[in-house]
Amino acid sequence: MTSAPPLTSAHHPKPMAAELHSSGATPETPDPHTLPASAAKPARPWRLATRLIRGVTGVVVGCLAIVTLMTAGFTKYEITERLDDSLQEVGERLQFAVLALKQQAPGQDVAHLSDIKPTSLAYQITDTAGHVLLRSSNAPARRFDVPLSGGFYMLPQFRVYVTPAAQTDRFILVGEPRLHRTQATHRAILIAVVPIIGSVPCIWLLVIWIVRRGLRPLVRLQDEIRERGSGNLTPVPELALPVELSAIQVAVNSLLERLQKALSAERAFAANAAHELRNPIAALLAQAQMLRAAAQDTSPASAAAEHTNATPDNTPRPANTADTTQRLDTLISQIHRLSRTVEKLLQLSRAVAGTALRRDRFDLLPVLHVVADELDRPDHASPRIVIETGALNTLDVLGDLDAAGILLRNLLENALRYSPQGSAVQVHVTVTAALPPCCHAEGPAPSGQAAVFEHGACVTIQNLCAPLAPDLLNRLTDPFVRGNASTEGSGLGLAIARTIARQMAIRMDLFSPIPGQNTGFMVQLTFQKAAGRL
Repeated sequence: MTSAPPLTSAHHPKPMAAELHSSGATPETPDPHTLPASAAKPARPWRLATRLIRGVTGVVVGCLAIVTLMTAGFTKYEITERLDDSLQEVGERLQFAVLALKQQAPGQDVAHLSDIKPTSLAYQITDTAGHVLLRSSNAPARRFDVPLSGGFYMLPQFRVYVTPAAQTDRFILVGEPRLHRTQATHRAILIAVVPIIGSVPCIWLLVIWIVRRGLRPLVRLQDEIRERGSGNLTPVPELALPVELSAIQVAVNSLLERLQKALSAERAFAANAAHELRNPIAALLAQAQMLRAAAQDTSPASAAAEHTNATPDNTPRPANTADTTQRLDTLISQIHRLSRTVEKLLQLSRAVAGTALRRDRFDLLPVLHVVADELDRPDHASPRIVIETGALNTLDVLGDLDAAGILLRNLLENALRYSPQGSAVQVHVTVTAALPPCCHAEGPAPSGQAAVFEHGACVTIQNLCAPLAPDLLNRLTDPFVRGNASTEGSGLGLAIARTIARQMAIRMDLFSPIPGQNTGFMVQLTFQKAAGRL
């Protein structure tokens, strides 16, 4: 592995230049005018219930606002008509005062009435010259500044009604304070509009109830679809859905059926491929080993023939036994390598097929110890895998037991393969209540991975290899990418681990060098801990 001192975490996005360099392409600057709108700005998520509630409530409130304005206008018109009728009625009742009125100088008679308010009606009786002959106490001493002809007139402080009296030289002027008219109009409008405005919250709550009630079938369908996955592809049951959603249910069930058949066919192919590929490779390996053993058995006879340059029939003699044995060793080594590559490809195929999507409860510690014992026998004087679990005796997590074994095996194999000679691979197992500083990842979870769980199990696997370059660390989980090209390996181990981690909702972070050190490589896994035990 090449060295790169700065600490780097694999949750940083992959550099575009590294991708183009690895693929041999030439970087080009994309034209922003050719990019679709969705690529430039992703659409914001939205809720159907919220949009329906806002839309319906907005339409209803808008209609109520129009009704309120129309009601206010109609009420103002009606109040004006009623008050004008009152002025006319008062003018007719003042006719008797004109008949009893004697000729007097202007302003000599003032009718003093009790309980006169600023909002009470005021009246004047004048002659044709405009002299006030009789007035109420709240009427001005001078005649209202209006023409002496029948009709309604608007003054700054009064609305005046003028009508000729029974005597041809007398006029009756009745004035209503505009303050009284304004107060009466506002009071009537308020009485008519307040119930409409008060009904808005009730309408809003009613709309929420109706929308949520109407969307209950959609929520049930959403919950049923959310429960579907590689481990559960059963059809969605009958949910008494409306016609619009029944078509979606039928389409989803049809898609689930096709998906079930496709996954079954893919899993069957993986199983059959494992059987069909392993047997010929095993047979080829056995034949090569037998041929090597036979070549070693014939070495004494071959030594006697070394003094001659050709066989009795003048044909070239067989190659030297040592050279043949070396070639057979190379053949056996390549067959072993082919077998490991085929095994990794089959594991990757199974992982991509969704075998790790189950959510069973199992104890992680036995799985870890079994995988470690297979890779490093516990009776060795210097173990190459050191597991530290602290006070933990059991650690129940959620996921698929077989997939977890494949995940840990690939990570431990990778750590052993690139670990320097004489150094051990360190494995630490903790829970979130006592996470070491290295178990707290820097930054948010990468796309497609789970965040750190409130109750989780943290497993770190680290070795003392040379630190990796940042661009190489970001590409290390891609298929056929290796940290050191000179080290034997297929480049599929971390790709398989990443695929399984995503399907099991495990957060997987890569660090190089190890946090707090200048060298090494560390993989951090955060499992979802099963409830019930701490």
